[in-house]
Amino acid sequence: MSVSIKKYISIIICIFFSLTLYGCKYKFNKNIFIKNKPNTYYYTNLLMKDLSLEKPTELYALYMNFYKKKDFSVGDLSTFTDFFKSLNTDSFIQKPANLTNKPIYKIFLTFSKNKYIINVYNENLISIYPWDGGYSMDYIDTTKMYKAYNLYGLCKYLIPK
Repeated sequence: MSVSIKKYISIIICIFFSLTLYGCKYKFNKNIFIKNKPNTYYYTNLLMKDLSLEKPTELYALYMNFYKKKDFSVGDLSTFTDFFKSLNTDSFIQKPANLTNKPIYKIFLTFSKNKYIINVYNENLISIYPWDGGYSMDYIDTTKMYKAYNLYGLCKYLIPK
């Protein structure tokens, strides 16, 4: 092939790809690039939706000091649903300034399509986020919650220190 034919083919390829990429800009959802979380309970709503549609395929707690793992029973799942049903919008807070980096317990919930992690910092504070989330965690203040629904108490019962 001569040099002029190669240049001609490369120009046509460049124009073709440019036009193809130009057409894609209208197909993308512009909301996926927004960095602000829609609300303070965004991930919690997703988790509650998954809990209402199916039972988790995997549900366990991990004690972070000694990395003890304990699977939850089917009966313990009712504590989770009761916990989430008892939440209101006042329960969700911004990230506390005095938050410790390492939670005492981590709870893992795996569904067919999603996986969530619940960090239990103490009896008054937890956070929720999905395995591959793009926003900051949901922080929940549990001070006004009924003690039977407290996830810290459930973890402490299942995995004593």
